[in-house]
Amino acid sequence: MTETTHLEAKVLLLEHDPIQYQCLMDFCAEVGLNAMPRTALDALPTLGQHKDLGGVLLAEDLPCDGPDSLGLARQIHKLRPELPIFLRRTSSRALSEAEQEAVRHAWVTGDTEQLRANVERSIFSLRYPTALVDGVMDLTSSAIRSMFPHAKVTAESPFVVHDRIIFGQVSTLIALESTWCRGYMMLQTEEHALRQGMIQGFGFEGVGGDLNFRELNNLLGETTNLIWGAFKNRFIPPRAFTSQQTQVPIVINHEQKYISFGSQDPQLCIRYQLADPRRPGMPPLVIVQRLIFNLHWSPEEFAEFAAAPPEKGDTGELELF
Repeated sequence: MTETTHLEAKVLLLEHDPIQYQCLMDFCAEVGLNAMPRTALDALPTLGQHKDLGGVLLAEDLPCDGPDSLGLARQIHKLRPELPIFLRRTSSRALSEAEQEAVRHAWVTGDTEQLRANVERSIFSLRYPTALVDGVMDLTSSAIRSMFPHAKVTAESPFVVHDRIIFGQVSTLIALESTWCRGYMMLQTEEHALRQGMIQGFGFEGVGGDLNFRELNNLLGETTNLIWGAFKNRFIPPRAFTSQQTQVPIVINHEQKYISFGSQDPQLCIRYQLADPRRPGMPPLVIVQRLIFNLHWSPEEFAEFAAAPPEKGDTGELELF
Protein backbone atom coordinates (compact mmCIF):
# COMPACT_ATOMS: atom_id res chain seq x y z
CA MET A 1 0.00 0.00 0.00
CA THR A 2 1.33 3.43 -0.90
CA GLU A 3 2.26 5.90 1.82
CA THR A 4 -0.40 8.55 2.33
CA THR A 5 -0.17 12.00 3.85
CA HIS A 6 -2.45 12.71 6.79
CA LEU A 7 -3.35 16.31 6.05
CA GLU A 8 -4.74 18.84 8.50
CA ALA A 9 -8.08 20.62 8.30
CA LYS A 10 -9.29 23.85 9.88
CA VAL A 11 -12.33 23.57 12.12
CA LEU A 12 -14.39 26.13 13.98
CA LEU A 13 -14.44 25.21 17.70
CA LEU A 14 -17.49 26.51 19.57
CA GLU A 15 -17.03 25.23 23.11
CA HIS A 16 -17.44 26.99 26.47
CA ASP A 17 -16.88 24.27 29.07
CA PRO A 18 -13.23 24.50 30.27
CA ILE A 19 -12.80 20.76 30.70
CA GLN A 20 -14.39 19.89 27.35
CA TYR A 21 -12.51 22.73 25.66
CA GLN A 22 -9.13 21.31 26.73
CA CYS A 23 -10.25 17.80 25.83
CA LEU A 24 -11.24 18.91 22.34
CA MET A 25 -8.06 20.94 21.84
CA ASP A 26 -6.04 17.81 22.70
CA PHE A 27 -8.27 15.73 20.42
CA CYS A 28 -7.79 18.16 17.51
CA ALA A 29 -4.02 18.12 17.92
CA GLU A 30 -4.06 14.32 17.95
CA VAL A 31 -6.16 13.76 14.81
CA GLY A 32 -4.82 16.66 12.72
CA LEU A 33 -7.47 19.35 13.16
CA ASN A 34 -6.43 22.99 13.36
CA ALA A 35 -8.97 24.34 15.86
CA MET A 36 -10.08 27.98 15.80
CA PRO A 37 -11.86 28.68 19.12
CA ARG A 38 -14.71 31.18 18.89
CA THR A 39 -17.80 32.23 20.84
CA ALA A 40 -21.38 32.07 19.60
CA LEU A 41 -21.17 35.80 18.89
CA ASP A 42 -18.08 35.35 16.70
CA ALA A 43 -19.18 32.19 14.89
CA LEU A 44 -20.98 33.68 11.87
CA PRO A 45 -18.47 36.52 11.28
CA THR A 46 -15.69 33.93 11.34
CA LEU A 47 -17.41 32.01 8.55
CA GLY A 48 -17.22 35.18 6.47
CA GLN A 49 -13.50 35.54 7.15
CA HIS A 50 -12.44 31.95 6.48
CA LYS A 51 -13.27 30.23 3.17
CA ASP A 52 -11.24 27.06 3.74
CA LEU A 53 -12.83 25.26 6.67
CA GLY A 54 -13.24 21.53 7.14
CA GLY A 55 -16.03 21.48 9.74
CA VAL A 56 -17.51 22.84 12.97
CA LEU A 57 -17.28 21.46 16.52
CA LEU A 58 -20.29 22.74 18.46
CA ALA A 59 -21.43 22.25 22.07
CA GLU A 60 -25.18 21.84 22.46
CA ASP A 61 -25.21 23.95 25.66
CA LEU A 62 -23.10 26.76 24.19
CA PRO A 63 -24.49 30.08 25.54
CA CYS A 64 -26.65 31.52 22.77
CA ASP A 65 -29.78 33.60 22.36
CA GLY A 66 -31.95 30.49 22.55
CA PRO A 67 -32.15 27.63 25.06
CA ASP A 68 -29.36 25.77 23.26
CA SER A 69 -27.07 26.06 20.23
CA LEU A 70 -29.29 24.26 17.72
CA GLY A 71 -30.54 27.56 16.34
CA LEU A 72 -26.92 28.57 15.69
CA ALA A 73 -26.31 25.18 14.07
CA ARG A 74 -29.16 25.82 11.64
CA GLN A 75 -27.76 29.28 10.82
CA ILE A 76 -24.31 27.82 10.12
CA HIS A 77 -25.83 25.07 7.99
CA LYS A 78 -27.85 27.61 6.00
CA LEU A 79 -24.74 29.67 5.25
CA ARG A 80 -22.35 26.76 4.58
CA PRO A 81 -24.31 23.51 4.11
CA GLU A 82 -21.18 21.70 2.92
CA LEU A 83 -19.50 21.99 6.34
CA PRO A 84 -20.10 18.97 8.63
CA ILE A 85 -21.23 20.00 12.12
CA PHE A 86 -20.17 17.79 15.04
CA LEU A 87 -22.57 18.42 17.93
CA ARG A 88 -21.55 17.53 21.49
CA ARG A 89 -24.84 16.45 23.03
CA THR A 90 -25.58 17.63 26.57
CA SER A 91 -29.27 16.70 26.63
CA SER A 92 -31.33 13.68 25.70
CA ARG A 93 -34.09 15.48 23.81
CA ALA A 94 -34.84 14.32 20.30
CA LEU A 95 -33.70 16.64 17.52
CA SER A 96 -36.27 17.96 15.08
CA GLU A 97 -36.04 17.10 11.40
CA ALA A 98 -34.55 20.52 10.59
CA GLU A 99 -31.99 20.13 13.38
CA GLN A 100 -31.02 16.66 12.20
CA GLU A 101 -30.51 18.05 8.70
CA ALA A 102 -28.18 20.75 10.06
CA VAL A 103 -26.25 18.47 12.42
CA ARG A 104 -24.68 15.62 10.50
CA HIS A 105 -22.73 14.13 13.38
CA ALA A 106 -23.87 14.15 17.01
CA TRP A 107 -21.74 12.60 19.72
CA VAL A 108 -22.14 12.03 23.45
CA THR A 109 -19.98 14.05 25.84
CA GLY A 110 -16.92 12.00 26.77
CA ASP A 111 -17.15 9.60 23.81
CA THR A 112 -14.26 10.95 21.75
CA GLU A 113 -13.98 7.62 19.92
CA GLN A 114 -17.41 8.29 18.41
CA LEU A 115 -16.24 11.78 17.48
CA ARG A 116 -13.03 10.36 16.00
CA ALA A 117 -14.97 7.94 13.81
CA ASN A 118 -17.21 10.75 12.58
CA VAL A 119 -14.22 12.98 11.78
CA GLU A 120 -12.40 10.22 9.92
CA ARG A 121 -15.53 9.34 7.94
CA SER A 122 -16.34 12.91 6.88
CA ILE A 123 -13.39 15.32 7.03
CA PHE A 124 -10.66 12.79 6.22
CA SER A 125 -12.66 10.53 3.92
CA LEU A 126 -10.00 10.76 1.16
CA ARG A 127 -6.33 9.93 1.58
CA TYR A 128 -3.66 11.44 -0.63
CA PRO A 129 -0.39 9.62 -1.46
CA THR A 130 2.66 11.45 -0.15
CA ALA A 131 4.37 11.18 -3.54
CA LEU A 132 1.40 12.95 -5.15
CA VAL A 133 1.17 15.76 -2.58
CA ASP A 134 4.92 16.40 -2.59
CA GLY A 135 5.00 16.22 -6.37
CA VAL A 136 2.15 18.68 -6.81
CA MET A 137 3.76 21.17 -4.41
CA ASP A 138 7.12 20.83 -6.16
CA LEU A 139 5.86 21.25 -9.72
CA THR A 140 3.46 24.06 -8.76
CA SER A 141 6.16 26.01 -6.94
CA SER A 142 8.46 25.63 -9.96
CA ALA A 143 5.75 26.81 -12.35
CA ILE A 144 4.93 29.84 -10.19
CA ARG A 145 8.64 30.74 -9.97
CA SER A 146 8.82 30.53 -13.75
CA MET A 147 5.95 32.99 -14.14
CA PHE A 148 7.02 35.24 -11.23
CA PRO A 149 10.84 35.00 -11.33
CA HIS A 150 11.45 37.86 -8.89
CA ALA A 151 9.15 36.61 -6.12
CA LYS A 152 10.08 34.39 -3.20
CA VAL A 153 7.62 31.48 -3.41
CA THR A 154 6.72 29.56 -0.24
CA ALA A 155 4.21 26.69 -0.11
CA GLU A 156 2.22 26.39 3.11
CA SER A 157 1.39 23.00 4.60
CA PRO A 158 -1.35 21.34 2.51
CA PHE A 159 -4.73 20.68 4.08
CA VAL A 160 -8.21 19.48 3.18
CA VAL A 161 -11.32 21.65 2.90
CA HIS A 162 -15.05 21.07 2.69
CA ASP A 163 -15.84 24.71 1.93
CA ARG A 164 -16.92 25.54 -1.60
CA ILE A 165 -16.28 29.28 -1.36
CA ILE A 166 -13.95 30.81 -3.97
CA PHE A 167 -10.96 32.82 -2.72
CA GLY A 168 -10.43 36.17 -4.45
CA GLN A 169 -11.79 37.42 -7.75
CA VAL A 170 -9.61 35.62 -10.33
CA SER A 171 -9.95 31.85 -10.75
CA THR A 172 -8.88 29.29 -13.31
CA LEU A 173 -10.15 25.75 -13.79
CA ILE A 174 -8.53 22.94 -15.76
CA ALA A 175 -9.40 19.26 -16.07
CA LEU A 176 -7.09 16.52 -14.75
CA GLU A 177 -7.44 12.97 -16.03
CA SER A 178 -5.22 9.95 -15.59
CA THR A 179 -5.59 6.22 -15.09
CA TRP A 180 -6.05 6.84 -11.35
CA CYS A 181 -8.02 10.09 -11.24
CA ARG A 182 -10.49 12.35 -12.97
CA GLY A 183 -11.24 15.83 -11.72
CA TYR A 184 -10.08 19.41 -11.80
CA MET A 185 -7.44 21.81 -10.55
CA MET A 186 -8.24 25.38 -9.57
CA LEU A 187 -6.04 28.39 -8.95
CA GLN A 188 -7.57 31.34 -7.10
CA THR A 189 -6.19 34.74 -6.12
CA GLU A 190 -7.19 38.33 -5.42
CA GLU A 191 -7.06 40.65 -8.41
CA HIS A 192 -5.71 43.68 -6.54
CA ALA A 193 -2.98 41.58 -4.87
CA LEU A 194 -1.96 40.12 -8.23
CA ARG A 195 -1.75 43.61 -9.72
CA GLN A 196 0.23 44.85 -6.70
CA GLY A 197 2.64 41.95 -7.12
CA MET A 198 3.25 42.94 -10.72
CA ILE A 199 3.81 46.57 -9.64
CA GLN A 200 6.44 45.30 -7.20
CA GLY A 201 8.18 43.54 -10.08
CA PHE A 202 7.34 39.88 -9.46
CA GLY A 203 7.06 39.19 -13.19
CA PHE A 204 9.38 39.44 -16.15
CA GLU A 205 11.27 42.60 -16.97
CA GLY A 206 8.98 45.21 -18.49
CA VAL A 207 5.75 43.63 -17.23
CA GLY A 208 4.32 46.00 -14.63
CA GLY A 209 1.13 46.72 -12.78
CA ASP A 210 -0.67 48.51 -15.60
CA LEU A 211 -2.25 45.25 -16.75
CA ASN A 212 -6.01 45.26 -17.27
CA PHE A 213 -8.17 42.53 -15.79
CA ARG A 214 -8.06 40.45 -18.98
CA GLU A 215 -4.26 40.44 -18.95
CA LEU A 216 -4.25 39.50 -15.27
CA ASN A 217 -6.65 36.66 -16.09
CA ASN A 218 -4.28 35.48 -18.81
CA LEU A 219 -1.35 35.64 -16.39
CA LEU A 220 -3.04 33.25 -13.97
CA GLY A 221 -4.20 31.15 -16.92
CA GLU A 222 -0.64 30.75 -18.21
CA THR A 223 0.48 29.76 -14.70
CA THR A 224 -2.27 27.14 -14.63
CA ASN A 225 -1.18 25.80 -17.99
CA LEU A 226 2.42 25.46 -16.84
CA ILE A 227 1.31 23.49 -13.79
CA TRP A 228 -0.97 21.31 -15.92
CA GLY A 229 1.87 20.55 -18.36
CA ALA A 230 4.18 19.55 -15.52
CA PHE A 231 1.42 17.46 -13.90
CA LYS A 232 0.81 15.73 -17.22
CA ASN A 233 4.48 14.88 -17.69
CA ARG A 234 4.86 13.51 -14.16
CA PHE A 235 1.54 11.88 -13.33
CA ILE A 236 -0.27 11.07 -16.59
CA PRO A 237 1.08 8.15 -18.65
CA PRO A 238 0.95 8.41 -22.46
CA ARG A 239 -2.40 7.45 -23.94
CA ALA A 240 -3.92 7.41 -20.47
CA PHE A 241 -7.63 7.07 -20.15
CA THR A 242 -10.11 5.86 -17.57
CA SER A 243 -13.01 3.51 -18.04
CA GLN A 244 -15.34 5.96 -16.33
CA GLN A 245 -16.49 8.78 -18.57
CA THR A 246 -19.35 10.16 -16.51
CA GLN A 247 -19.71 13.88 -15.96
CA VAL A 248 -21.50 15.98 -13.36
CA PRO A 249 -22.59 19.62 -13.65
CA ILE A 250 -20.30 22.25 -12.13
CA VAL A 251 -22.42 24.86 -10.36
CA ILE A 252 -21.05 28.42 -10.01
CA ASN A 253 -22.83 31.22 -8.14
CA HIS A 254 -20.83 34.38 -8.86
CA GLU A 255 -22.65 36.58 -6.38
CA GLN A 256 -22.00 34.15 -3.51
CA LYS A 257 -18.52 33.21 -4.84
CA TYR A 258 -19.59 29.58 -4.60
CA ILE A 259 -18.60 26.64 -6.78
CA SER A 260 -19.73 23.03 -6.51
CA PHE A 261 -18.38 20.02 -8.39
CA GLY A 262 -21.28 17.78 -7.43
CA SER A 263 -19.37 15.91 -4.73
CA GLN A 264 -19.26 16.14 -0.93
CA ASP A 265 -15.71 14.76 -0.80
CA PRO A 266 -13.00 16.93 0.74
CA GLN A 267 -10.65 18.82 -1.57
CA LEU A 268 -6.86 19.03 -1.42
CA CYS A 269 -5.88 22.66 -0.81
CA ILE A 270 -2.43 24.30 -0.91
CA ARG A 271 -1.71 28.01 -0.39
CA TYR A 272 1.36 29.60 -1.99
CA GLN A 273 2.76 32.89 -0.71
CA LEU A 274 4.71 35.13 -3.09
CA ALA A 275 6.80 37.61 -1.13
CA ASP A 276 9.11 40.40 -2.26
CA PRO A 277 12.59 39.77 -0.82
CA ARG A 278 13.43 43.44 -1.41
CA ARG A 279 10.39 44.64 0.54
CA PRO A 280 9.91 42.24 3.48
CA GLY A 281 7.19 44.42 5.00
CA MET A 282 4.83 44.15 2.03
CA PRO A 283 1.91 41.71 2.32
CA PRO A 284 2.43 38.60 0.16
CA LEU A 285 0.47 37.63 -2.91
CA VAL A 286 -1.48 34.47 -2.07
CA ILE A 287 -2.36 31.89 -4.74
CA VAL A 288 -4.69 29.12 -3.57
CA GLN A 289 -4.59 25.77 -5.36
CA ARG A 290 -7.34 23.17 -5.06
CA LEU A 291 -7.40 19.67 -6.49
CA ILE A 292 -10.87 18.17 -6.81
CA PHE A 293 -11.04 14.48 -7.76
CA ASN A 294 -14.81 14.37 -8.07
CA LEU A 295 -15.17 11.92 -10.96
CA HIS A 296 -12.63 9.22 -10.17
CA TRP A 297 -10.13 8.79 -7.32
CA SER A 298 -8.09 5.68 -6.50
CA PRO A 299 -4.92 5.83 -4.37
CA GLU A 300 -4.44 2.12 -5.10
CA GLU A 301 -4.31 2.78 -8.85
CA PHE A 302 -1.93 5.68 -8.20
CA ALA A 303 0.36 3.27 -6.35
CA GLU A 304 0.31 0.91 -9.35
CA PHE A 305 1.07 3.81 -11.69
CA ALA A 306 3.93 5.07 -9.49
CA ALA A 307 5.47 1.59 -9.22
CA ALA A 308 5.32 0.87 -12.97
CA PRO A 309 8.34 1.63 -15.19
CA PRO A 310 7.97 4.88 -17.14
CA GLU A 311 6.34 4.54 -20.53
CA LYS A 312 7.83 5.95 -23.67
CA GLY A 313 5.47 8.38 -25.30
CA ASP A 314 5.34 11.90 -26.63
CA THR A 315 8.12 14.40 -26.13
CA GLY A 316 6.30 16.04 -23.28
CA GLU A 317 6.26 19.46 -24.90
CA LEU A 318 3.95 21.91 -23.18
CA GLU A 319 0.61 22.36 -24.87
CA LEU A 320 -0.55 25.97 -25.08
CA PHE A 321 -4.12 27.12 -25.60
